[in-house]
Amino acid sequence: FFFFFFQAEDGIRDVERSRGLGDVYKRQVSTQSTWDFKKIMVKFLKPGRVVVLLAGRHAGKKAVIVKQMDEGVKKGRKFAHCLVAGIEKYPRKVTKRMGAKKIAKRSKVRPFVKYINYAHLMPTRYILGAELDLKTQIKEEDMQKKDTKEAMKKSVKKLFEEKYTQPASAKDEKAVASEYFFRKLKFQIITIQSINL
Repeated sequence: FFFFFFQAEDGIRDVERSRGLGDVYKRQVSTQSTWDFKKIMVKFLKPGRVVVLLAGRHAGKKAVIVKQMDEGVKKGRKFAHCLVAGIEKYPRKVTKRMGAKKIAKRSKVRPFVKYINYAHLMPTRYILGAELDLKTQIKEEDMQKKDTKEAMKKSVKKLFEEKYTQPASAKDEKAVASEYFFRKLKFQIITIQSINL
């Protein structure tokens, strides 16, 4: 008869019944380190950051973070979320041959203001700072009532249209960020056909 004795490595002994050595290693992962990693990751989601929404009726639309709530709120949204202002209907293409009236009509935008979960947005490298002073236009108390929210959306619409029709002359980072924000995302549909061999 032969007897083999295996000594478990330090740190992998477990009270629960194991389904194998790999399962023991998996259960030794610290949840504290994962939570610290999440806290580090959300630090770049600050006011002025341009994001792309990934879910809901405004999926694929661009927005700007107005206020972030990393810890959530006690009543209602207990998850990490932020208040954003974005463009639901983008301005249309204009040319030099068009008249002033037609250009003004095609330069109109339709904004939206909403709360969004961090998991439902994708941040970009673009930041809109003081050129879009949304904090003075958007207030959390105005989000509670329908009439105040509609008035707030009208002021945001006016601010967006002024920024679009009067862009910065210098081609710096802010001008590039503003140009990207007002440009609609393009999606390409690729069809794959199966080939029977």
